[in-house]
Amino acid sequence: MISVLFRIGLYVSSFFPLYVLLIIDNYEYYSTWREFKNILLYENFLPSTFSYVLLILIILSFISLYIIMKIRLNEKHKFIGVCKTEDNLLSYVVTYLVPILSIDITKANSLLVNLGLFSLLGFIYVKNSLVYLNPLFLFFRYNVFLTENNEVLISDLDIYELKNLEGERIRTRVLSYKIYLVRKKDSLPTNH
Repeated sequence: MISVLFRIGLYVSSFFPLYVLLIIDNYEYYSTWREFKNILLYENFLPSTFSYVLLILIILSFISLYIIMKIRLNEKHKFIGVCKTEDNLLSYVVTYLVPILSIDITKANSLLVNLGLFSLLGFIYVKNSLVYLNPLFLFFRYNVFLTENNEVLISDLDIYELKNLEGERIRTRVLSYKIYLVRKKDSLPTNH
C-alpha cells in the first residue's frame, strides 16, 4: 500500500489541470519578459508567492505521476465484473476544481480562502484514499474501472482487455484498500 505522503502527492497532481488554467487566467503576470522578471524577483509579493507555489505543485504533480507509472507491481489479484466509470471524475472536476478558478492572486484573503479550501479537500482526499479521482490519469491513458466487489482499478488496459482477463490472476499494485493499479505491459501475455 502507498504511503500518506504519496497520497498527498497524488492529491496535488489531481489539481494539475487547475494549475494550467490558473496560469492562463493570470497570463498578464507572465506575458512579457518584464512581468515574468518581476515575478521571479518578488517585485509583487502575492503574485510571486502564488507563482512559486504553483511551480512547486506542478513539479510535485509530475513526480507523483512518474512514480505511479514506474512503480513495481508486486502482487497478483483476480477481478470479476469489471465495468467502466468516469462519472466520479467529472463530478470531482466540476465540484472542486472549477470553484478554485475564482482565485484572485493579488488579494491575500482570496489566496487564504482558496488555500483553506485546497487544504480541506486534500484532507478529505487523503483520509478517504480517493487516489483514483485524478484527471491526470486520463491524460496518460489510464482509466478508472469498478468491479462487482467494489474494487477500483486504475489501468491503461481498455475495458475489453480487462474483461478478457477476468478471473485470471494479474499483476497489480495495491494503492489503498480495494484500489489497484493495473498496467498493460505487466498484465497481458507477451504474444498480445
